[in-house]
Amino acid sequence: MSAREARAFFLKPETYCRLDLPPYFDFRRLLRPVDKFLNVKPLASLKLKPQDFEDVNYTIYSNKDGRYAWRPFQLIHPVIYVDLAHLVTESRHWAVIRSRFGEFAKEPKIRCLSIPQESLTKRKDQGAQILHWWQGIEQASIDLALDFNYVLHADITDCYGSVYTHSVAWAMHGKSTAKSKKGDLALIGNAIDVRLQWMQHGQTNGIPQGAVLVDLIAEMVLGYADLELGKRLADAGTTDFQILRYRDDYRIFVNDTRDGELILKTLTEVLIGLGLKLNASKTTTAQSVIGSSLKMDKREWIRRRQIDRNLQKHLLLIHAHGAEFPNGGSLMIALDQFYKRLASRKAVRHPMQLISIAIDIGYNSPRCFPICAAIVSMLLSKVPTKKEKLAAVDRIRKKLEQLPNNGHLEVWLQRISYCFNPAITYGEKLCCLVEGKKVDLWNDSWISDSGLKRTVRPSSIVNKKRLKAMRPIVRRHEFGAFEY
Repeated sequence: MSAREARAFFLKPETYCRLDLPPYFDFRRLLRPVDKFLNVKPLASLKLKPQDFEDVNYTIYSNKDGRYAWRPFQLIHPVIYVDLAHLVTESRHWAVIRSRFGEFAKEPKIRCLSIPQESLTKRKDQGAQILHWWQGIEQASIDLALDFNYVLHADITDCYGSVYTHSVAWAMHGKSTAKSKKGDLALIGNAIDVRLQWMQHGQTNGIPQGAVLVDLIAEMVLGYADLELGKRLADAGTTDFQILRYRDDYRIFVNDTRDGELILKTLTEVLIGLGLKLNASKTTTAQSVIGSSLKMDKREWIRRRQIDRNLQKHLLLIHAHGAEFPNGGSLMIALDQFYKRLASRKAVRHPMQLISIAIDIGYNSPRCFPICAAIVSMLLSKVPTKKEKLAAVDRIRKKLEQLPNNGHLEVWLQRISYCFNPAITYGEKLCCLVEGKKVDLWNDSWISDSGLKRTVRPSSIVNKKRLKAMRPIVRRHEFGAFEY
């Protein structure tokens, strides 16, 4: 990918925000004016100090387990995001980045399979990334059973939240160079570090999650860890292994379990040097390769009875699987299959009971809520009167209110309810924008240039034409990563 192509990719709306949102949220009209302004007047020339202000980014939380584990997704301030995209894709900087990633990839025994992917077909970029994971991790793991007897799994604890921003410069230029030239903004690693601090009130711990550009920055640090790991293992004379890494998830293939333990120990030491650590609860000892190539939730779903002629029993089977494996990928697939089956049915008995089950699945597996909302929208179409539909929406809303940080769920409930009654109000700021209210998503107090400040219009992210065109039933292309 050339520097020009990379800039176009990073400024795509779906690249700026990876969070699953209804299609009337469109960041194109937000990013374009900022891009145009900064092409003429670069942010560095304005000498602003966003690091002195809190809440520069907007955070929306996504629940990881239906209980107490939260993943903060951030909509990075559009001015800082576009500036960062411009910086990274300057020809000289992009050449350094590409060269460095080339060095990371030289060790054939450590393969990274999570470099951001752009779809070359009609499939969404996120769909391309998922397909790359399936082909590169799951299928490659099965294939490696011919060469290795054991696999160990490891995972980094709170990876994005733990990344030390100074380590980006270490990754790009080497530790000694970065430390001797600390503060030299001619080094792309230092320049990225500064912008990460701009987003986070000057903090040097953690990077925001939710944009593909930040995924690339995370890969810089993790790629550097791969490089260091490869060197140390070569020095130790350890050669009979293969590592597959997808972002912060490692699969270590060996024939001798002692090699596996040595690799885990060495990986731990490398990560500690970068301020990262392995998640003890997700690190496994040697297991058979075929048996553990598939994730546990997928293995269990394959073993189970997956369908029933009765729609309610079918959904209850999915509910039971979700209770055991909340937010699992196999749960998403099962719900998608149920959605397809439901779409082919003209008549549905007891839609309210099915709605109750679907909402409970989404409540306990919030990652799946968009597809659960799509199922609910289809079931609501089977409810006879508008009054009953609105009563059902109100009951759903009251249930969701029991879950803290439920903004993402409210966004999708609004997608369902808007067609019945656009006046229903929600607390989430993104919902308020859909309602036509004036809302400040980002703290703009640090922007003294009035022209630049005018380019940041939160209301522009709601595409009124698409909103007006929404139909009561959520279509599959609205939530399916492999659709379009």
